[in-house]
Amino acid sequence: MNKKLILRKAHRYIGLLVSLQLLAWTIGGIWFTWNDNDNIHGDHLRNTERKEINQQLISPQVAFDNIADFKMLSNLKVITFIGKPAYNISYISQDQSHKTQLIDAINGTLIAEINQQQAIAIAKSHASFKADIANAELITQTGKHHEYRKKPLPAWAITFDYPSSPTFYISAQLGTMVSVRHNAWRIFDFLWMLHTMDYEGRDDFGNWLIKIFSIIALITAISGIVLFVISSKKRRKKII
Repeated sequence: MNKKLILRKAHRYIGLLVSLQLLAWTIGGIWFTWNDNDNIHGDHLRNTERKEINQQLISPQVAFDNIADFKMLSNLKVITFIGKPAYNISYISQDQSHKTQLIDAINGTLIAEINQQQAIAIAKSHASFKADIANAELITQTGKHHEYRKKPLPAWAITFDYPSSPTFYISAQLGTMVSVRHNAWRIFDFLWMLHTMDYEGRDDFGNWLIKIFSIIALITAISGIVLFVISSKKRRKKII
């Protein structure tokens, strides 16, 4: 078979494969450009207003003493837990484990993992809108493609009956909102997967598939230039 014919056919079919991925990159790029990052992250759905704490808090040391296996403090935060101040304590336990405990900052009571009603109350307090709850689910594990992947578990997924179907993820142990997911973010996540070509975890931009594809794209570009040069020479000869 003629070498030029083989080159043309190879370029045609490889070019089709490359074009499909380039189309996915272009669509994703356009969508990323035309959508605001803050909107994708759901900032417009969050209530950023925070109430001042005017109540007398117990000493943090009292809170530490109430934790049976407390050894060393890693981090301490004062948060609002369903309208009340609470200590969010990250610490190293007696067995050298890293743990987190929520404690009522008024009376020192340890707060256990939150239940569904508490999770709903926390989600509503963080929402910038008012809407009914469409679904409430306790999540104990997530897959590589879950929209709440790589986040603290267990967590409550509180979905509102509201445009764009926002879901507020509340940590069952921390009593805090960890992330917001809605339809714009879900579209972004799918397009980002196509962009990175990481069809296993979505977030690895240095995976082997995209490396191999980049080489194929380079070969396709070079073969296209070669074909252009060959065709141009052939046309000039005919003219002469």
